[in-house]
Amino acid sequence: MHRVSVIIPVCNRETLVQKAVQSVLTQTYPVFEVIVVDDGSTDRTAENIAVLAQVDKRVRFLHHTSNRGAQAARNTGLKVAKGEWIALLDSDDHWLPNSLEVRLQLAMKNGLPIVHSECYAVDHDGTQIRQFKVPAFQGEVYRDLLRRPGPMFQGLLIWKDCFGRIGGLDENITSYQEWDTAIRLAKWFQFGFVREPTFIYNCRSPASISGDIARGAKGFEQVFTKHFWPIFRSLGPKALVRHYQTAAEFYSRAGDSDNAERCLMNAFLLWPFRPGTILRRAQRLFHRGI
Repeated sequence: MHRVSVIIPVCNRETLVQKAVQSVLTQTYPVFEVIVVDDGSTDRTAENIAVLAQVDKRVRFLHHTSNRGAQAARNTGLKVAKGEWIALLDSDDHWLPNSLEVRLQLAMKNGLPIVHSECYAVDHDGTQIRQFKVPAFQGEVYRDLLRRPGPMFQGLLIWKDCFGRIGGLDENITSYQEWDTAIRLAKWFQFGFVREPTFIYNCRSPASISGDIARGAKGFEQVFTKHFWPIFRSLGPKALVRHYQTAAEFYSRAGDSDNAERCLMNAFLLWPFRPGTILRRAQRLFHRGI
């Protein structure tokens, strides 16, 4: 049987983390260990995790004395993980019962070091569950990921040695962390995709990074500027123009007009001979009052 280590970073999720951990412990394919890394919580998260660890010895509890971010917590888990496979889950989400089984089955069948999957999303008002439509990236997906985000951490199953190839996770990325991670992995490894949803993505959590538009804008820009030259060489300046336009829209929604204008100017400088689309995008943003 293949040993799978599951890493769950958590900070101030006392009412949600237990459901996440239980969804891992009750998988149809038994996990080897669940590594929960408390990233400096100030509520009762640590106490709740300690109770879970007493009940099931597969739960390992690690603790950061201060908040260092989800990527740092994941790296802490990676350093101590004993499984050959690594799966990741966020503390406010949970797996469906056969999540691990179907992903591992595909990995074994096709000899793949990385598999990701579709998911269901709970809408912000909590009234509907819908299919999220994760991009079905499979095979050699490096260029696809330079063009747009794809896999989500909650759906990723990764052969542990792959992390050694990329040197762990980048702790400086504030958001869109899975995009950066997937790009770096895809440079070296092929991906598989499970079309069946394997987890529930909770969009309702008020503390979720995805709910922080300003942080999302910054993280999105961090990722594509980090991979600026590979994008330029592989896809050309127009792809970077689109990224800057998208970042400008994110900053606009966050009420950050200075960064929105800066991104639009960068887009113009990258594609000065085709200004029409960029100017129309700027007009729409300014019409909304950035």
